[in-house]
Amino acid sequence: MQNILKKFYEWSKWEGIMHNILLLLVIYILYIFFVNKKERTLLNILLFTIIISIDTLIHQNINIRTHKVTNYL
Repeated sequence: MQNILKKFYEWSKWEGIMHNILLLLVIYILYIFFVNKKERTLLNILLFTIIISIDTLIHQNINIRTHKVTNYL
């Protein structure tokens, strides 16, 4: 069971999936912010920032566990 969970967690396709999910989430939230002015509250902006940071931390931890070097270019 532990081996199955490890393979699932360290699956190499997560990087692309997480980038696409994050892109869709950013587009959706920006759309909501532009369309509905009432949604531009400090709480919603902070929640948006927290979601991005959690996704970044998960991505970084996967790279650390699989010994991948971060390459920005």
